[in-house]
Amino acid sequence: MRKFYFISVLFICFYSNIKAQIGIGTSTIQNGIIMQVESANKGMLLPNIALTSTSLFTPITGMPTTGLMVYNTNTAGNGATAVSPGFYYWDNAVPGWIKVQQKNAAETALFSNQNTTTNINSGSGVFTDLFANVRFNNNPGLYQKVDNTTLKINETGYYKVMLNLDLFSNGSKDNFGIEILINNQENIVSENIYVPGREVTSQPNSRAYIVYVPVNVAGYTLRARAYEIDPNTEVYFRNANSSTISIEKIR
Repeated sequence: MRKFYFISVLFICFYSNIKAQIGIGTSTIQNGIIMQVESANKGMLLPNIALTSTSLFTPITGMPTTGLMVYNTNTAGNGATAVSPGFYYWDNAVPGWIKVQQKNAAETALFSNQNTTTNINSGSGVFTDLFANVRFNNNPGLYQKVDNTTLKINETGYYKVMLNLDLFSNGSKDNFGIEILINNQENIVSENIYVPGREVTSQPNSRAYIVYVPVNVAGYTLRARAYEIDPNTEVYFRNANSSTISIEKIR
């Protein structure tokens, strides 16, 4: 009887210890940790869920709980409630899904021109080929080159766009403008860029500009269109790969 009682006490203590802390791949659990997972060659897979909106708890069932985390496999929705692949956690204070964002360094891309023979000071407007060469792209899933003049942005958010223009003209009146089009819409970025000339014939002209761009729908495109201000003067990119456009996700 005494032996049975002793074994029962040991079982209760062992069960209580299991309930207090869980170790997977280790028998040594650090203090303050309820579950510790260790492996030299394996990872931990969270549930893969196809979310449809940041405002909808479905397809998860049950009571919404702050801190619940999933990996979303879907690209869906519009505007502020759009979702794209990545880790999300639920926050009852919103309420809604919050994406675990990557660092800005992993959400930056740089592109450059190729064409040096097209006059970009044209009355009809010219879509510049600033996306012709991919200098680097740290997130190809976010920034998708469509063609030499078009970049597709696959997540909603607020972006910083920087243009570095290396120009050359055949006359002294070489002022022109550039407008940033989001999904071919002119009114999302309302302020155009004025590019002043050098007022000296056949002189190089280098300029840098920063534009902040909202993208309210995943999959919208970004384009830079040059348009004429001073007629009768042609303006070109001076060298291939010397004019650049960079994009960085801020939030």
